[in-house]
Amino acid sequence: MSNVGLYLGTFNPIHNGHVTLTEYFSKLIELDEVLVVISPQSPFKNQENLINDKQRLEMAEIVFKKYDNVRVSDIEFKMSKPNFTIDTLKEFKKRHKYNKLILLIGEDNLIGFNKWKDYKKIIEIAEVYVYPRDTDHKIPEEILSNNNIKLVDAPKIKISSSHIRELIKSNKKIDSLVPIEVLNFLNSIT
Repeated sequence: MSNVGLYLGTFNPIHNGHVTLTEYFSKLIELDEVLVVISPQSPFKNQENLINDKQRLEMAEIVFKKYDNVRVSDIEFKMSKPNFTIDTLKEFKKRHKYNKLILLIGEDNLIGFNKWKDYKKIIEIAEVYVYPRDTDHKIPEEILSNNNIKLVDAPKIKISSSHIRELIKSNKKIDSLVPIEVLNFLNSIT
């Protein structure tokens, strides 16, 4: 039986923070594999600013192909939109019955976690590993006290894809924020 970490996101674009966190999770002894799950449409994000789905998937495959225990998944491409985490977890459970699922999310997501669709079911289906993020909001005690939610000592990332998109729109350099593969990919599609 293998333990799979699911790192879901739009990854628009993939930045050095995503890579750092993926590397961190791929080295945890309790995880056999990390699946970077590209979300075509998050229920919490505006669709108009996204690089197209196939390009984000291709970019992720290029960036993560060098890691032995990291794979990129397009499972949400075949599901109805918007992509709710609970539906993705159920789909993984259907396809991979023997895997223990571990959802990898940022601390900022815990603030509104109790507003996610079927959030209690999410915690039943998967353990939730939470990496640190800067947040001024208080995380609800009912969330923090759940035994299936574990705060992990991952690196704190201060990069955001939305900031990178703004820099791109302003014709500013992003070289230090994204892997060279992403820089080359973005240059090839613009």
